[in-house]
Amino acid sequence: MATSVTTPVTPAATPAAMTYPGLNDDLRFQQHWSVAMWRDFKASDLFPEGGNSSLTGRLGEAARSLREGVTATGALKNIDHARYWAYHVSRTSFFLLQAIVGLFIAQSGGSAGSASATPTKLETIVTGARGPLAEVLLMYYQDLQNIKEGKYGFPWDMETVRHRQFNPLFVLQRAAAFMGEARLTMQRKNAQQPDSVWLKSGLLPQYYQNTFHYQTDGWLSADSAKIYETSTETLFLGRQDAMQRCTLVPLHDYLQGRDPAQLRALEVAAGTGRFATYVKDNWPTLPLTVSDLSPYYLAEARSNAKHWHQLRAGGAWLGGAEGTGCDFLQTPAEKIDAPDASFDIVYSIYLFHELPPAILRAAVREMARVVKPGGLVVLTDSQQLGDRSVFNSEMHKFGDFNEPYYRAYIQTDLGQLFEEAGLTCDTKVQGSSTKTLSFRKPTVPATEGRAILERSFSMDSMDEE
Repeated sequence: MATSVTTPVTPAATPAAMTYPGLNDDLRFQQHWSVAMWRDFKASDLFPEGGNSSLTGRLGEAARSLREGVTATGALKNIDHARYWAYHVSRTSFFLLQAIVGLFIAQSGGSAGSASATPTKLETIVTGARGPLAEVLLMYYQDLQNIKEGKYGFPWDMETVRHRQFNPLFVLQRAAAFMGEARLTMQRKNAQQPDSVWLKSGLLPQYYQNTFHYQTDGWLSADSAKIYETSTETLFLGRQDAMQRCTLVPLHDYLQGRDPAQLRALEVAAGTGRFATYVKDNWPTLPLTVSDLSPYYLAEARSNAKHWHQLRAGGAWLGGAEGTGCDFLQTPAEKIDAPDASFDIVYSIYLFHELPPAILRAAVREMARVVKPGGLVVLTDSQQLGDRSVFNSEMHKFGDFNEPYYRAYIQTDLGQLFEEAGLTCDTKVQGSSTKTLSFRKPTVPATEGRAILERSFSMDSMDEE
């Protein structure tokens, strides 16, 4: 794995009292090449004024590759790369159009043809999309580079024309549901008044009954589960899957030379289980437990697993629920319903920024508890202060989108928390607005290791005497 060491720099334009865990990461983790590429990246690096750019290093390589790769001449040099860019540019175009239409509907109170949908607003949206589109293109470049390096295969949804995302009826149903939800979400955001969840239960943690992102029903309905993927991919203009696939990099490195069939993996807070299908597609024989607290999201995860199994595994019996190679577990991250040291791999994606600080620390301890000695823990979540210099002064604003714990999260030194739980820091990967941190559990706990050394030193001293 290519690594680099970045010299910590004190960020500017942010309150001095804030801590920068992104810079602390430099001292604890091996740095994947993506970390340096994203550290100071901004939209003008790919879309410079006047069309000129003097970029060097990995970012310059990315810019040149993008300019060549998205043209017919460059793409035709490699048919697989051409298919990748065709699929992903189409994907982003769809979600960009959906975002524009959804915004117009939300601002016009539900009528796409109202006077508020003016050309001036469209021009503003297109101009404002320049930054996100630069993020998208560079993220796709990184994703394709990881594929070329053999970290994982091409996305199975891109390779499978029978995937339901290519079914016009399925797409229209999800798009229509998104439009209706976008209008309700924006109304709540403008009023700064989230709805309460319909289900009150002492069996659910208090924090879980917040309707994050102002979404209808929070995590507690089938409708919420069915619309989640469409909503988040629209927010990220189609790059969310590519960002999440950063998780596959440390998984690949850990699984090298090991038989996946002899291991066990756990995904904590898997949501709809879409990412779990990427894990299964790369390592079909790896037994995977898909966990979440919401039974509605677990039902959607089960549907996604069955869809993958039917299209990519040919119905072969892989164990687990219905032969999919997956089991499904309803459990909170802060109290995982599993024995100590029961999994070789434990990973979680986009959970920690939605946890209160005390619960976050408990979740760290639980992930460390259920992983075996010698095992791997991977956390993928939002960027933090210090990860991307261009966002340091603006990052906290995401907390306004009914994310009550986000501001605390972006200042939390995750490496330190996992070290305190007995794990050692391994590798950091940066993917646009997402970061991936991996950890290893020592085969001998640190306290035992120190005791062994002390006993050895004592015996040596006695022999000398």
